[in-house]
Amino acid sequence: MRTEALREKFVGKTVRLKSGGPLMTVETVTETEAGPMLDCCWFDGTGANKLERALLLPSSIEPVSVPRGSVEFF
Repeated sequence: MRTEALREKFVGKTVRLKSGGPLMTVETVTETEAGPMLDCCWFDGTGANKLERALLLPSSIEPVSVPRGSVEFF
């Protein structure tokens, strides 16, 4: 998928690794030598509220529907 199409599909969306894990937000699409990667961020979930980040292959994540009111704010 081309970079612009990936931006439209994922930037600002809630996603999760296909293998599971925390909910993440896609911040941007970054061009790398390996191709476009999704720059994702999430909170570590330990109560410390540490912000984590990773560049992930688009093929490794899937969009997640989050019902309104189901997210806890700190």
